[in-house]
Amino acid sequence: MHWKFQASAFRGFLNNALRCAPLLLCALASAQDAGLAGKWVLALDTGSVTDYGILEIAETEGEWRVFIDGGSVNLLSLDENRIVFDFDWTDGFDLLHVTELSGELPGDRMSGSMSEGGEETGTWTAEPWSGHPDTGADPAPIDIYGVWSSVSRGTHKDAFDLTPTGAAINETYDSTLDDPHLRCVSGGVIRMEDAPLDNEIIDRGDHILVHYSYFNEFRRIWMDGREFPEGIEEAWLPMGYSIGHWEGSTLVIETRGMKPTVWDAAGMPVSAAAVLTERKYLDEAGRLHTAYELNDPAHFERPVYRHAYREPGADTGFDGYVCDPHAFYRGLELEGRLEEYWQSRTRF
Repeated sequence: MHWKFQASAFRGFLNNALRCAPLLLCALASAQDAGLAGKWVLALDTGSVTDYGILEIAETEGEWRVFIDGGSVNLLSLDENRIVFDFDWTDGFDLLHVTELSGELPGDRMSGSMSEGGEETGTWTAEPWSGHPDTGADPAPIDIYGVWSSVSRGTHKDAFDLTPTGAAINETYDSTLDDPHLRCVSGGVIRMEDAPLDNEIIDRGDHILVHYSYFNEFRRIWMDGREFPEGIEEAWLPMGYSIGHWEGSTLVIETRGMKPTVWDAAGMPVSAAAVLTERKYLDEAGRLHTAYELNDPAHFERPVYRHAYREPGADTGFDGYVCDPHAFYRGLELEGRLEEYWQSRTRF
């Protein structure tokens, strides 16, 4: 939720993003001396695809902390020339992984290798993040319309720093009962955007329509200069209420009024007061990047970030998405848990 990969500003984005990813470098005073505090653009290269994130190094009350995409990570070691840290992430099958990153700290760029279970899985780099180049620029709309296929869904950091309220909700979340996708209810704009299936972006003049093949869901992004309706936080809309505008050749979208939900199958609650900001732009290769920033102080101690990108897909029309909730309810009945479901807390 914080990145920028614009054609004319591709290098600027990399410098920005790498400065936004949390590096465990913040754990020692030498990190400050080396100028490591701040945000970095983190690039994780697995050989088949490069995932981007925000690496942030911060000092609070004399303690150095490192974050990736807004979630804290473990600093394993740090000296004047080398950093070692790990971070937790989930793959496309919602399986948890812990990857260790070790690297050198020369000048204003960091680089090194990634490993899991002692085996090398790729390389990483981090460069200072300086902001979004188009911020405040006069509108210069570009053609981002058509079908887009997922290439990278970002780092997919797993755990984040929750408030007591957010932690209480997350601790009682039962993925076998509470995940709305199990009963064929879409999980909201974050999960629809994060899905590995194709999306289609359509220009409708006063609004942009996004058709998600996942759950055959639709979303409107109003482009006519309107403000958010009064009382939008009480709207509890499945896909929220989105308003967009162009800053240079970047489409900036703000979404409010989302229904309480979770952003993935494992949990992580999103409150009705949450605000999602997206920045969509094309890079030099014609890929569509989206930098996400979720601000939800009711549930998260810090803003949460994610950076995903897509490539043009085949415009052959979407196959119908089929989901039958019968299997969910019948399965609970066979397990003797159906009454538990009906009597339990309010579902997402």
